[in-house]
Order: sequence, then C-alpha cells, then structure tokens
Amino acid sequence: MVPSMLRGWIGLAGAYDFLPIANPEVKPVFYFPNSPPGSQPINHVSAKSPPALLIAAKDDTLVNPARNTGGMARRLREQGVPVRELYFARPSHGTLIAAFSRPMRWLAPVLDEVVAFIHGQNPASEISDDR
Repeated sequence: MVPSMLRGWIGLAGAYDFLPIANPEVKPVFYFPNSPPGSQPINHVSAKSPPALLIAAKDDTLVNPARNTGGMARRLREQGVPVRELYFARPSHGTLIAAFSRPMRWLAPVLDEVVAFIHGQNPASEISDDR
C-alpha cells in the first residue's frame, strides 16, 4: 500500500521522532544506539502523505508532545499536507485512549474529534490547545 491510497490517518500520542531513546526498557526494541533512521516515522513524511489528525496529552511525560506531535505536524505542513493538531490538558499518555470509552469521555473529546475527522468535518492546518 502507498500513502496516496489512504484518505487520512490519525495519531494518538504518537512517537514519531523518538531518538535518542531515554527509556532503558525500550532501547533493545529499536536496537539503540544503532537505531536505523528509517525507524522514525517523521522521516517518511512527503507531499504525498495523507491528511492527518494528531492528538496528544499536553503534559505527556512518556512521549514528548512538542517534539513528537508538534514536530510531525510541522513536517507535514512543510510538505503542504493538511493536519489538525490537538493537545488536551486532562488526559495523560495512557488515558488519552481511555477517553474513547463512555466513562472516560469527560477527559477530552477524543471520540468526537476522530469521528469528525473521519467524516471530513475538521478544518485542516488547525492547532488547538487544551479544549
């Protein structure tokens, strides 16, 4: 499959640019310190990349949101790719995905944003912080 076959993609607290690796438990998975540059999703962005919805926890301590989500959004925009970038204050790295569930939706409107993106209702190239 090639990127142009996709109508869009959604990233939740993604690790798109994570070298060097600080977490010792994760280092062996990526052969650190010999991690290949191709292991970094940010290095695969092109003008042919599909539109993206990137959501992160504003104060994520596991995956740096400024470096990963912000960096990926910048790289996509540099290539002219539409991207919606959202940061939420209440969820953490782990509870961002939990916000999809009915009892945890109070954390952030993650489900609403994903559904709107899928239905093409989210404006492109928008940054939102702490909704």
